[in-house]
Amino acid sequence: MDCKQIWEDIQEAVKNSVSSDVGYSVHIKPANAVSFINSVFTISVPSSINKNMIDYRFKDSIEGVIDSYTGEKTTLKVILNSEVNNENIKINFQNEHSLLLNEKFTFENFVIGSSNSYAATVAISTSENPGYIYNPLFLYGHSGLGKTHLMCAIGNKIKKEFPDKKIMYISAENFTNEFVDCIKSNKMNEFRKKYRTVDVLLVDDVQFIENKEGIQEEFFHTFHDLYSLNKQIVLTSDKKPSDLIILEERLKTRLINSLQVDITVPNYETRLAILKKKADANKFNIADEILEYISDRVKSNVRELEGVLLKLMSITQMKREEIDIETTKSVIDSILPDEGIVKITPDKIMEKVSTIYKVTKEELIGKSRVKSLVVPRQIAMYLCSKLTDMNSGMIGTTFGNKDRSSVIHNIKKIEEDLLTDENLNTTINYIIKDLESL
Repeated sequence: MDCKQIWEDIQEAVKNSVSSDVGYSVHIKPANAVSFINSVFTISVPSSINKNMIDYRFKDSIEGVIDSYTGEKTTLKVILNSEVNNENIKINFQNEHSLLLNEKFTFENFVIGSSNSYAATVAISTSENPGYIYNPLFLYGHSGLGKTHLMCAIGNKIKKEFPDKKIMYISAENFTNEFVDCIKSNKMNEFRKKYRTVDVLLVDDVQFIENKEGIQEEFFHTFHDLYSLNKQIVLTSDKKPSDLIILEERLKTRLINSLQVDITVPNYETRLAILKKKADANKFNIADEILEYISDRVKSNVRELEGVLLKLMSITQMKREEIDIETTKSVIDSILPDEGIVKITPDKIMEKVSTIYKVTKEELIGKSRVKSLVVPRQIAMYLCSKLTDMNSGMIGTTFGNKDRSSVIHNIKKIEEDLLTDENLNTTINYIIKDLESL
C-alpha cells in the first residue's frame, strides 16, 4: 500500500486524535502524502503556517495514529508543496531494496481463508523460487482485499531468503510519475537502468497505466527485458488483465499470459480472524462480541474492517473507556454511511448496457461510429453522468480517451431524445432500476 492510501485511510482517526476540529480542517486536511520510506512518513502542506502548526501542535498525535495503522514506529516529516519536486528527486533514486516495501506485510501475519488461500499458496511458492515457478504473477481483486499485503510479503520473504537480490516495489502511479519526470530531465538512461537491472519487480495497482500509451510501451520493454532474464515480476490490479484498457498489444498479451489469481471478499470467519489478529498485534483489549459484531456488519473489504478497529482504538486511547456495541455501531455508521448500498460504477453501467444492446465493452469504448454502437455508447455516458460522481473529462477517459466536448454532446443528445422517445425512456429507466437493485 502506498503512502497516499495510508493517509486516506487514517484521516478519520487523525481527526479524532487532535484536540481542535478547526486545527484539523485548516492545517491537516489540506495536507498531501508524499512518501513513506524507512519509517519516515512525509506529507506536504500549502504554507509555512500549516507546517509550523503541525510540527508544534499535531505531530505527536499524527505519528501515534500512523504507528497504530502500520504497526511500526514512524517519524512524520512535513514539507511545503513547493518542495515536493525536490523531495521526489531524492526518493526516486534511492536504493532499490528499501523503496516503499512495507516490512509489516509478511506471510506470517496474513490471515488465510477460503477467499485468498490459493493466492497465498501461489505467493509463498513464488517467494521460494523467484523467477521460475509463477512468473509473471498477476494478483487481482477489489480494493482492500490484501493484494498489496501479499505482494510485499513476497518481496520481504525474497529479501530474507535471497539477500543479494535487488528488489523493487513501486506503485504504477509512482512508476508513471517518475517516467514523466525523467523524460523532462533527460534522465531516461538512469530510469531504465534502475528498473531493468532488478531481480524482482513488484508493481502495485497496474490499472493506473490504462489509456497511457507512452508509459505502456516503456513498461512493456521493462517487462520484456526482466522476463527474458528470468527475473520475477509480480503485478496487482483491481481488474483482471482482459478487462484492462491496454493500448500496447504486446503488453496486453504478456499480462493475459501471466498466472492470474483473484482474491475475493473474505467470509465471516476470515473477517473475524483478521480483526482478532490485528487487535492482538496492537495489544488492544476488546471483547469478542464487539469483534463479532464488526465482522457481521463490515463485509466488503479488509481495509474497512481495519479502519473500524483503528477508530475504536483511538477512541479508547482518548476517552479511557471500554468499547460497547453502541459506540461500535456509531463508528461503523460514520465510516460506512451507505452500508448495504452497492455503489454504481462505470463498469456496472457498461455491463448492463452491453447486455441489453448485445455489444461488448470493447465496442462501447471503441471508435466505431455505426449507429448500433453510437446509441448504447451515448446511453452509457449519460448514465455515468447521472448515476456516478464522474465529470465529463473522467467519462471521456473511461470511454477510450474520448474528448470532453464529445462526451458533453453525447449526454446532451440522450437528454434531448428522452423528451420525445418513449422507448428510450423505458429502456433507461429499466437499466437504472436494474442497477439500483444490485
